Amino acid sequence: LLRQGTMAVAGLPFDPAVLVNFAESWDQSKVQMLDHMVNLMYSGDQSARKIAHEVLTQVKNHPDAWRVVDTILATSQSADTKFFALNVLENVISTRWLVLPEAQKTGIKNYVVQLVIKISADEQFVTTQKHFLTKLNETLVHIVKQEWPHAWANFIPDICGSSKSNQSLCENNLRILNMLSEEVFSFGKNHMVSKKVAKLKDSLNAQFATIYELCDFILKSHVAQPGSVKTSLVSTTLNTLANFLEWIPLGYVFETDLIQTLLVHFWDPLEYRIDCA
Repeated sequence: LLRQGTMAVAGLPFDPAVLVNFAESWDQSKVQMLDHMVNLMYSGDQSARKIAHEVLTQVKNHPDAWRVVDTILATSQSADTKFFALNVLENVISTRWLVLPEAQKTGIKNYVVQLVIKISADEQFVTTQKHFLTKLNETLVHIVKQEWPHAWANFIPDICGSSKSNQSLCENNLRILNMLSEEVFSFGKNHMVSKKVAKLKDSLNAQFATIYELCDFILKSHVAQPGSVKTSLVSTTLNTLANFLEWIPLGYVFETDLIQTLLVHFWDPLEYRIDCA
């Protein structure tokens, strides 16, 4: 618990104990206090940083802290505070997800999904808030690892289906699928039990056809109408295929026109050759 005198030691204009009181709703003034505390963490003197670390750790570990993440993200103008809010969310996903009521898990999942869609569909935001979106994608992948496939069987069909509505959204969705693939095939054995990794691998293999169809659609749209698909989306698609080719069934390589499409249409253009190699 915060010690008496914390406010005086840190020279704060407010009592930091307010930030660990989640019995009362959070408003803009409380979010501004959090902004101040996060700023101290990165720019204050040693004693101020120590106090800030103590306060922020208590906020992050509070069982009700996740309930105010939406208010923080909607209100704060600080990128560092928004990152902190996502860390709070990741903390509850990794440590308390299994004990949360289903309604709360569904609420968190739907909130993160809708926020990812809203942000990634806005090209200007994607450009200016790239690091925040990457962190948000990571948060979504943490949820996917907890929920998919047993409680979120339609995750891959849903994410691939929504991709055709907006190129910026599509590009980000492919990044999410890449993250999931890396988590399962590259880092899974270090962070998950072997049975969980095996189940996720089997699910990715079983549903890869949907991912392949999306990639094939993007590449052939580019071939059919050059310039209709953003260069960055084509590159991300090629990178996705390159990453997935390490583990997908070989039939997608030898029993489809993938190799021919890559060699004929994506080998000569210099901007795609590295991604295609």
